[in-house]
Amino acid sequence: MKYFLLPLGCATNKADAERIAGVLSSVGYTTANSEEEADLIGVIACSIRQSAIDRVYGKVHQWNQWKKNRTVTTFVSGCMLAADQKKFLKLFDLVVPLDKVPEMPHMLKEYGTSPVEHFWDITPKRQHQYKALVPIQNGCDKFCTYCAVPYTRGREVSRSSKDILKEVESLIQSGVRQITLLGQNVNSYGLDKKGEELSFAQLLDAVGTMADKAPHRVWIHYTSPHPRDMTREVLEVQAKHPSLAHYLNLPLQSGNNDVLKKMNRRYTVEHYMTILDLAREIIPDMTVSTDIIVGFCDETEEQFTDTCRAVERAHYDIAFIAQYSVRPGVVAEKRFADTVAKDEKKRRHTVLTDILKIGALNNNQQLVGKTIPALVETASRKDGKLLARTEGLKSIEFASTDESLIGHFVLVRVESCDAWRLSGTYLSAADENPIRA
Repeated sequence: MKYFLLPLGCATNKADAERIAGVLSSVGYTTANSEEEADLIGVIACSIRQSAIDRVYGKVHQWNQWKKNRTVTTFVSGCMLAADQKKFLKLFDLVVPLDKVPEMPHMLKEYGTSPVEHFWDITPKRQHQYKALVPIQNGCDKFCTYCAVPYTRGREVSRSSKDILKEVESLIQSGVRQITLLGQNVNSYGLDKKGEELSFAQLLDAVGTMADKAPHRVWIHYTSPHPRDMTREVLEVQAKHPSLAHYLNLPLQSGNNDVLKKMNRRYTVEHYMTILDLAREIIPDMTVSTDIIVGFCDETEEQFTDTCRAVERAHYDIAFIAQYSVRPGVVAEKRFADTVAKDEKKRRHTVLTDILKIGALNNNQQLVGKTIPALVETASRKDGKLLARTEGLKSIEFASTDESLIGHFVLVRVESCDAWRLSGTYLSAADENPIRA
């Protein structure tokens, strides 16, 4: 029996998919190369954006058509609003909430019950040997008015630091080069267990200490923090350990205080910029990305202009820009009208992207002529080149046909760039931990 999984949405959903794959593999399923050859097909859904849910409906319709000619079982898991779950019950053979994943073998009636009781106890089946996603926290207590996470994943629950550190240690010992600590609000880690658990800064310090001692180079990333919970202590810990990547995803969402208040973000643009300035003061070469929503309920042209000014001020390297879409059941759907036209949202997306492009290009130009480490990920679409990522998760390509470099660190001299990619010359392998060299 073969399975195929389609994770949609954020990195957390990809990590969830790895644990679902772990359950299926533990009871005899093997990975299918494509959905066409799979006996069991699952989608890890994302109710956060309508576009992701629309894709679920398109896919399950196709899969249900296949049932006319062959036997195939379908299931859906992941981030699901109650309204979406109700609809999925009529379309999928199984609807599997994340806390029910350990029961999947029993639900499929193919094998006995699962040997684990809780989702985090599942050993994930990693997609890559050289990089890994490690969940540290699930759910959210922030209740941003546009967001479905508190309704799909529940309130914040911190995973045991003992289990997190055990998993990180095992990954490092197995040769993993890049580890990303995951959570909806990673820097609120431990706040639900005050006095019983480490703070996020303490957890990051423990992970960094462990990675610094590895025989090979390791990069530790984390995503995503909330500006409300970001502290100087976290940034100082990040600067302290060479293995903690100089990368920060700090979601802005809007550059206008009235819109931020309507979003229930509970910080001002001024406070946000103070945090951003502090991050760059403590770590001057910090690569910064952000998340922004354009066209939120009743967003005026003047309010959007404030966001444009904020992006110009912030000099981001990367921005993930979303056009606002209503999610059923969230506060914004009940309280505000979605008054910004789709065409206007698209225009604002384009305008903001053009502003981002100017700052990103300027940042990349500062790297030209420098030699930097990069982790090789894949062969480029362009013949004879490999594609890697820098410590700040920027794409860099270089001429090489040696695919044995994939999954390893290399040193690359940056020769040229555009706003979104660097180009360079391969100099040497760089797997050895420079801290121990």
